[in-house]
Amino acid sequence: MLFQILNLSKVADVIVGVEARGFLIGPIIAQKLGVPFVALRKKGKLPRECFSVKYEKEYGVDEFEIQVDALKENENVVVVDDLLATGGTLEAAEKLCAQAKCNVIAHCIIFEIETLKGRQKLNPTPIISLVKYS
Repeated sequence: MLFQILNLSKVADVIVGVEARGFLIGPIIAQKLGVPFVALRKKGKLPRECFSVKYEKEYGVDEFEIQVDALKENENVVVVDDLLATGGTLEAAEKLCAQAKCNVIAHCIIFEIETLKGRQKLNPTPIISLVKYS
């Protein structure tokens, strides 16, 4: 996984970390790649104007936001989170990046639960997983 992430340094412009566990590893990856880190937060936690997207989780509906000035148009984004299950959270992250007119070039995930097939929602975006559960 580390080598795959380091190869992203040639193409990644920014790391977007999904609240809250994406905040733990996202800044470390951003620092190693020498690119900025941007927080994707739950609704109402960011101080300025935001893009927003609602998404369905396993147990209900939630909403994420990202500040409209956090990303620049055409930036290449790597989204970082702890878990890929059904894919709803990362799909929402992709939609927010699309609102900012950015390109999600990869997802970096710590754990992936393969039997829930979340990867299918994110096709064709590459996914780098540290641990896969079948």
